[in-house]
Amino acid sequence: MFRKRNGDINWRNIILLGLALICLIVGVTLLLIDPIKDMKRQKMTNDMYESIVEAGQTTFVVKSSGNEVSGEEFEYYYGEEYEEGGAADYKTIVAELPDEVVLTALGTIRIPSIDVDIPLWDDATIVSLRYGAGRLKGTADPGQEGNMTILGHRMRAEGKLFHALGDVKIGDTIEINGIDGKNYVYVVDTIHEMVTPEDLDQYIDIDDGTGKQVTLVTCTPLGVATHRLLVVGHLKE
Repeated sequence: MFRKRNGDINWRNIILLGLALICLIVGVTLLLIDPIKDMKRQKMTNDMYESIVEAGQTTFVVKSSGNEVSGEEFEYYYGEEYEEGGAADYKTIVAELPDEVVLTALGTIRIPSIDVDIPLWDDATIVSLRYGAGRLKGTADPGQEGNMTILGHRMRAEGKLFHALGDVKIGDTIEINGIDGKNYVYVVDTIHEMVTPEDLDQYIDIDDGTGKQVTLVTCTPLGVATHRLLVVGHLKE
């Protein structure tokens, strides 16, 4: 039998060690992708919010690719891209987006009980919902008679977007601070905890006849998104 001399290199072990290191690096990279993406998206959201509040900025140009919300292909519902007769395929919508899109600020939305204070966009699109909440096109304006429907993602990370919407209680307030300086306070009086996406139509009619109303919509259960959680309030006169 032949014995390895001192100083001989065991290439097999080196190769195995190299493969292990590569697997470790790839694994760590995959684990960090979403947190890094979330941090970047959150910084952009915070910067936009400050520009709306402090400078009254109304429009923002952002790239349509990047900063995607994890699971948005399953959570997306309605919005500018929604077409009569059914929602277009997510991949088709994304593929047809221009390289850059313009977000128009309606103001900000504040829910004191769950520490939400984020931009409110004048449309609920795939891109706009990455950086705040969005008013569904065709529904009421703030303070207007009818139902203003606002969509937002149920983020998994605590404190992000509508993550804690499930903690809102009857009697809590929803404050819409318009870009024009007008403030509207809605008091929560109804909560629908499990609405199927197919039944949303009956909750978002602008002429619902219940006065000056706001309806917040997000996914539920958290991380599953099979149903929708609706929080409804009426304007405090």
